[in-house]
Amino acid sequence: MKILRQIFPLLAAFLLISTQQVSAQNNYYFPKATALDSKIPTPEQFLGYPIGSYFTRIEQVHAYFRELARLSDRVHVQTIGRTYEQREQIIVTITSPTNYGRLEQIRQEHLNQIDPAKPVLSSSAPIIINLGYGVHGNETSSTEVSLLTGYYLAASQDAETQKWLNESVIFIDPCLNPDGRDRAANWHNAYHSFPPVGDPVDKEHVEGWPAGRTNHYFTDLNRDWLNLVQVESRNRIEFFHKWYPNVQIDFHEQGTNATYYFEPTPKRHESPIVPQFLYDYQAILAKYHAQALDDIGSFYFTKENYDNLSPIYGSTYPKFFGSVAATFEQASSRGIQQESTNGLVTFAFTIRNHLATSFSTIRGAVAEKGGLFKVQKDFFKYALEQGQKNPVKSYVFGDSRDVNLTQRFLGLLLQHRIKVYELNSNYTQDGKTFEKGKAYVVPAGQPNFLLVHSLFEENILKDSVYYDNTGWSVIHAYGLKYVKAVAPVAKAAEINSLNLPKGEIEGGKSAYAYLLNYSDYNASRALYKLLTKNILVKTAFKSFTVNTAAGKRVYSSGSLVVPVVGQTISADSLYKAVSEIAGDTHINVLSVNGGFSAEGIDLGSSNIKAIRKPEVALAFGQGVTASEAGQVWFLLNQQLDLPVVKIDLSNFARASLKKYTVLVLPAGNYSVWDNTVIEKLKGWVNDGGTLITFQTATAWAIQQGLVKEKLVEADFANRAGRSDIPASAPEQNSTAKSGSPAQTAAATRRSNTPASIGGEEALVKKEIPNRLDYARQEDVEGSRRINGAIFQADLDITNPIAFGVNSRKLYINKNGPTILVPSTNKYATIAQYTGKPFVNGYSSKTNINKVANSAAIIATTSGTGEVVLFADDPTYRGYWLGTNRLFLNAIFFANLLNNGGGFSGE
Repeated sequence: MKILRQIFPLLAAFLLISTQQVSAQNNYYFPKATALDSKIPTPEQFLGYPIGSYFTRIEQVHAYFRELARLSDRVHVQTIGRTYEQREQIIVTITSPTNYGRLEQIRQEHLNQIDPAKPVLSSSAPIIINLGYGVHGNETSSTEVSLLTGYYLAASQDAETQKWLNESVIFIDPCLNPDGRDRAANWHNAYHSFPPVGDPVDKEHVEGWPAGRTNHYFTDLNRDWLNLVQVESRNRIEFFHKWYPNVQIDFHEQGTNATYYFEPTPKRHESPIVPQFLYDYQAILAKYHAQALDDIGSFYFTKENYDNLSPIYGSTYPKFFGSVAATFEQASSRGIQQESTNGLVTFAFTIRNHLATSFSTIRGAVAEKGGLFKVQKDFFKYALEQGQKNPVKSYVFGDSRDVNLTQRFLGLLLQHRIKVYELNSNYTQDGKTFEKGKAYVVPAGQPNFLLVHSLFEENILKDSVYYDNTGWSVIHAYGLKYVKAVAPVAKAAEINSLNLPKGEIEGGKSAYAYLLNYSDYNASRALYKLLTKNILVKTAFKSFTVNTAAGKRVYSSGSLVVPVVGQTISADSLYKAVSEIAGDTHINVLSVNGGFSAEGIDLGSSNIKAIRKPEVALAFGQGVTASEAGQVWFLLNQQLDLPVVKIDLSNFARASLKKYTVLVLPAGNYSVWDNTVIEKLKGWVNDGGTLITFQTATAWAIQQGLVKEKLVEADFANRAGRSDIPASAPEQNSTAKSGSPAQTAAATRRSNTPASIGGEEALVKKEIPNRLDYARQEDVEGSRRINGAIFQADLDITNPIAFGVNSRKLYINKNGPTILVPSTNKYATIAQYTGKPFVNGYSSKTNINKVANSAAIIATTSGTGEVVLFADDPTYRGYWLGTNRLFLNAIFFANLLNNGGGFSGE
């Protein structure tokens, strides 16, 4: 009893302190007095630490929401998919029990919003709100906010919360990027000091490469809403199209020295095709956010920065479906606390601001729901009318020679709920023929026309200041055959699913050879699978034609020949392996019983060359541009099933390169490599290796003498578009040339040299640089960048690097400053920008002129090896398939260029 009498006071004191701590945190995050259900545990009670004192891992976030769902009939959790690292993606639904009981009915009624012929929803219907937290994994406050938002909506007993629950369906995505989130959380927790350190240079605030912003493959998921390359995006978009929220918020973080940002954005950054009334509604909701932040004394800004025009973003894509969607940006603590020009920024403070605007979003949406319903209905009416008025009435796409690429693009359209139809009959326009059953029609006159426009049309933008990519039309990225029809095209049934080829061997088992046309996008996948089974595969450097039971069939350059004789496996095993690979890749293979061609080379020609199995290494780690390294990793893993070896830059000095046939250098800073490593690379290439470089890695390879090619305006290529180098000096006079360091230095010396008194020097005219207003700096310097615009190049489709490509017209996303001089070897420039290369997005006339007639891709011999130089990023964001297939070809075929007969000239 004595022991108990001693314990009880201690226990009571502990409970009192614990209650006081919970109360203090609730008062900080929920300053307005409200009754909170004690049966609902706070996040702190569940996790064991106050929100804002640690970074909560994803499994803990999910566990808390499942506990809320167990205890509250307001909260429900569903899984919508899994990430590459097998973390769950969940959606939390919060609404009144009555609404949840008829949730499917509410959904079906809400979907009537997209039909312009049906009436607008009654104001008694629930408003649909989607709160998306943490698409960038190291913008960490928002996922913590999701916990507090969920807790409050589950526990609050006040009248306003009851109104919200009755009049809305609230979706919470607690983390749009679980893999990146845990990468960031683990970093910050690992380097968290006790007490916390606010110095910005402390390791807690400076994440190591690749940081937590991106997903497993280092992809920025906030650039993937239109392209749908990553699994997280595809899972999320499937959920979005079940509901079409009226309001959708994307919660972000910005630089530590900023305050808080919410929309509206500047009009100069709005989409030219989204109706103004949708943007105007941001101002109506903005007053609720302003009031919420005013109430807690937080500073903010609006109408500045941030693009609001492209459907690649989570805050803009919903606008193309009538949602009043927005970006919220909170100054980041990037740790528990960090010093800033506005004082000490704490993690808890960043959480509180986002929490305030989470509630103001719900408050504003419920209060303005009648107007929001009307805006969404008016949007779809507007979109349909614009489609009907559009000069182009239909878009026809599809290539019978590239069925898998056609189906891939079709799948993208269907994921976006765009109406697509079969061709009623064969169709020809602009010299292009589209076959019924292998091509499709997309009418402009449909409610989703604005997204159709984004996928097929060019936007020529005038502003010089954009946050990100300005050219995003996906049809150009795929390099798929299409036309714009100004008259309606006869269409058949609507398409609701893909029609992938079965993938089989035509003609059965062969005793001679199997043929596979390389023009299909999946041919590279089939090729690598054959090589991994140690099957001898050859590629044709010239086309040939064979007779089949169905008539003559043309096999273009690059076509694959799999002989039966000379294999290390039996004819039966070969037939089985080829059959399985044909089925897996959805490519039909032809069985032939002889090598004599009806036209062109025969199968025993020396122009049909054996392909070596590539062993690929990829430069990785600090210094390498993480996004490009991730894109290569993703492409080789997901398209080829190729286990690329990722080597950190710091390991190259001691790593043996002998086992690798291909080395890929994405853009980056390779200054960490000394002459020893450079000589090692040169020796490896000279001994038969294939080196492939992108963008600044290409410039580096030229500067280090790995190849003898040249850069256009080296100074421009080194400086432009680099965020780590200060803006250049004022523009030169229009009559002066600018560019090289020597030219710039000479001009500076001349302009700073005073005229002497008397003598000849007094007669020298001073050259005075242009003087510009300070306020023009953003526009002038912004125009210097080449930032994701689409340019057109002429592609040598006879070159092995272009095997399988049917058109010389190549579209490239140029988002960097590297500009190549065409090679002096007349056969080495594989792709060259045209004289008028600009297609889509924004680029200044100066930059267009610099790009014009420059080289886009060069392959140059070094010893017995090859160096393939890409001026740009051929794997751009994982969806630029028209150029990434050239990169894959470089992996497979570059070593064959030496004996291809084309490099014996100058």
